[in-house]
Amino acid sequence: MQRCISCILPVTFPGIEFNSSGVCSVCEKYKEQKAYLPSLQKLKVKLDKIINENRSTNTQYDALVAFSGGKDSTYLIYTLKKEYNLKILAFTFDNGFMPDHTFLNIKNVLEKLDVDHLILKPRYDIIKRIFSTSAEEDIFPTSLLKFGSSICISCIRMVTNLSLKTAIEKQIPMVMIGNSPGQFIQSENEIIYKDNRIPYGLKRRLFKPLADKISEDVYYYFLLDKEQYKTRPFPYTINPLPIIGYDESQIYKIMTKLGWKRPDDVDPNSSNCQLNALGIIKHQEKLNFHPYDYEMSMLVRLGIISRDEALRRVEDPTGQTADIAADISEKLS
Repeated sequence: MQRCISCILPVTFPGIEFNSSGVCSVCEKYKEQKAYLPSLQKLKVKLDKIINENRSTNTQYDALVAFSGGKDSTYLIYTLKKEYNLKILAFTFDNGFMPDHTFLNIKNVLEKLDVDHLILKPRYDIIKRIFSTSAEEDIFPTSLLKFGSSICISCIRMVTNLSLKTAIEKQIPMVMIGNSPGQFIQSENEIIYKDNRIPYGLKRRLFKPLADKISEDVYYYFLLDKEQYKTRPFPYTINPLPIIGYDESQIYKIMTKLGWKRPDDVDPNSSNCQLNALGIIKHQEKLNFHPYDYEMSMLVRLGIISRDEALRRVEDPTGQTADIAADISEKLS
């Protein structure tokens, strides 16, 4: 398969074109737009201002951190505790497909950091249907699927929504999400925003295909209710990692000190979840490109990983992704 010689985006990526040198149109557009991307220095000032304005409320916690037990959310919770001295509630969405070692990592990290922890595990019947329907049916538009698998889009939205629900219930002013810099198109509104500024009807339409195939029960997991949308003050949702810095080698050194070890039974693109493998395989079968092609390519452009490392993750020469996916598929059937 032809891939960009600068990043790793393949010829099958939606809307892509290549110049005579083999460089893709996404890389060329990124170079043109780079001067207009949000200044990380300005975003750092904005982040510090939001944190300082919200840390002195009368609530028990300054921030809720969506904590999956993976490397990125672990590094985030460490940084927010050690460098920002925030009072944190760690929130874990147990999707039913996290290996035992992920929970051991969670235990080790939170005990060392002295952080309160809340786990929400949805009822298995509906979560199973959400993931199996996301895997097999055409639920989300291609404009979203360029950046991740249908299964991951469903899972991440549930994490974000249930984190917000919890923050509203507990009057926590900030929700922190540990997305890597490669997961953004690089607009400021992706990094710091308030979820209720997106029209409620628009969000409901996005998840209507799932509700039609399962039941309206799914809306609880994907959407705030209308009264929660009216909450004042409404919590910020913040993705701090592009702002505070992201160095994978440094992250792994810190993780080791916290007693964190990468599970052996996950695919090369995950550090905490087995369901991810099924999302990858189903995405490739339907769309003929890897759901991590965009993220890995952005990490290459940002100089965070090498092109060879990006290729290794998406090509997975060991075949581990397919093996895990087959096992998860059987559990969902």
